[in-house]
Amino acid sequence: MIWASARGCRVIDGEGREYLDLSGGFGVAALGHRNPRVMAAIGEQQVVHALGDLAEAEATLRLRQVLPRPAKLGLSGEDAVEIALRTALLATGKPGIVSFDGAYHGTGLLALAASGLERFRTPFAAWLPGPVYRYPFGDDPGPLPEDAGCVIVEPIQGRAGARVPPAGFLEQLRERCDEAGALLIADEIYCGLGRAGEMLVSGQLADVVCLGKALGGGLPLSAALFRPGLENVWNLGPEDVYTHTHSGTPLACAAALVVLDEVPKLLTQVLRKGEIFAAAGWQGAGLMRARPGDAAKALERGVIVVPAGLENELISATPPLVISDEEIEQALELLEGC
Repeated sequence: MIWASARGCRVIDGEGREYLDLSGGFGVAALGHRNPRVMAAIGEQQVVHALGDLAEAEATLRLRQVLPRPAKLGLSGEDAVEIALRTALLATGKPGIVSFDGAYHGTGLLALAASGLERFRTPFAAWLPGPVYRYPFGDDPGPLPEDAGCVIVEPIQGRAGARVPPAGFLEQLRERCDEAGALLIADEIYCGLGRAGEMLVSGQLADVVCLGKALGGGLPLSAALFRPGLENVWNLGPEDVYTHTHSGTPLACAAALVVLDEVPKLLTQVLRKGEIFAAAGWQGAGLMRARPGDAAKALERGVIVVPAGLENELISATPPLVISDEEIEQALELLEGC
């Protein structure tokens, strides 16, 4: 399928057929495709590309000022995870990673090592770093291994199928990290920035919060948000030892400023719209939902969803947060029996 155009919650393919988009481009288009404010912010930029960690543009500086914590910027969600895991090693000196079954943290080798979906891990198992200790998602892992420098967790699992852990799970992990002198890393790349009805599902519990997907308004941008002071572990000399040519690209940062301004206004509506999905049998929270289904059949009926679940047995709905009630009802009707 070739996307020829996309606007709001609608996509038109190369043959002129229109689809309702319940994927939001993997949750990226939180404000809808080609959001007018996002497009205007991108077009107004006087600097398209600066020098990343050597010389930032004004939009990048303003984004750092607006983010709720000190941040190190990346391009992809996997970058944010990589930054978070390296931060834990720098801060604690301990290489062990505690993670959970069903977790998806990205496909770079370090992030992949922490992921729990074997279909992604198996082809590259010989190269994966460690040690990694994996536990059932939602369970108290008990006292952490002695060499554990961090626990990394999705507050709501995305690729595994919008899995919500029991109440108190994150608080229990916070206690285990405090006992062991480890960092708690919240991977909110999928569930954060309003997707579940909150800006940050983990609140103030985590030492590092990973953001991505929706942050750039459609352009590549991610961020690892640090507990104040923790960013100082990266003061390792005159050069940044983890960076990219396009880190903090002004266009994406300008779009992110719009996202961070607009999304808080949508949170109440996200929760209400999520209840429409819940009433139709979709598990999850807010507009992060999943149920058994066939993504290929959904596409035939004119609805874009994403395969999800431990065995791809589910379909995932992460639509733009601006989706209307009428569009939700139309999509659910098209998906009946699918």
